[in-house]
Amino acid sequence: MQRGSALIILTVLISLGLVGYLIFTNKSPVSPKIISPKVEESSKIYKSQSLGFEFLYDGYSVKEDSEEEFDNRGNGDFRKNFKSYVGYEPGKFVGAVVVLKDNSYQENPLTVWIFDNPSGLSIDNWYKNFWYYPFVWGDFTSMGKITLAPKDEVTVSGQIGKSGVIDYQPGKPKFVYVSLNEKMFLFRIIGEEGSKILESFKFLNNYTCPENGWENCMPILNSEAQIQCSEEALIWKKVNCPNFQGAAR
Repeated sequence: MQRGSALIILTVLISLGLVGYLIFTNKSPVSPKIISPKVEESSKIYKSQSLGFEFLYDGYSVKEDSEEEFDNRGNGDFRKNFKSYVGYEPGKFVGAVVVLKDNSYQENPLTVWIFDNPSGLSIDNWYKNFWYYPFVWGDFTSMGKITLAPKDEVTVSGQIGKSGVIDYQPGKPKFVYVSLNEKMFLFRIIGEEGSKILESFKFLNNYTCPENGWENCMPILNSEAQIQCSEEALIWKKVNCPNFQGAAR
C-alpha cells in the first residue's frame, strides 16, 4: 500500500471517530430508571403501661381524656349530676383514652374509660349501680334499664365481657364492659372502624416490682395479689426487678 493511500485511510478513520465522539457527547444523557422500594408505614400503636393496654390506630389520632375535659365538652358536671340523681357517686375514675377521626368526639370509633373496682363488682352489678356512666345513665323509661343492659357475651383480648347497644344515640354505639385486675373497663364502640380497632386491643400485664424485694403471697390473697403471685408474674419479676428476692408464703 502506498504511503499516500495509508495516510488518507488513517485521516478518514480519525475523522469518523471524531464525529462519533461529538455526536455522543452532544446527545442528552439518559438517566437510568430508578424504582423506589415500596415502603409500608408501620402501624401506629398506642400503649399505656399505667392503664394496662395497647391497640392499633392506623389513620386516626389518639388522645388521653379526663372527666373534666368530658364535662367541658358536655357543658356539665356529670359526676355531680349522677350523684344528685342516684344519691351516690359513680366509680372512681382511673383514666380514659379516645380514638378520634376528624377530631369528632360524638361519633369517634373507640373510647375506653377505666374505673376502680376494688370490691370486685360483677359486670351486672356494676351496670345496676352505674349504668353506662358517663355516656348513658338513668332509667328514662319503665323498662329502659333492663332493655339497655349489657347482655351479649364478648371477648376482648381473651377476657370475657358483656355488651349492649344504645340504638337511639348517634352512630348506635355498642358499649362493652370488661372486669379485670380490680378495674372496670368500659368501651364505647361505633361502626366497623371501632370494632376493628377493638380487635387489636390487648391487655398488658400489670406486674410490679415489690419495694422490699419480697412479694407478699401469704394467704388469703385478693385478686390483685393472685395476679402478682402467679407463676408468670414471679418469673417476670425475677428477670425485671433488680432487688427481687422471691415470694413470701
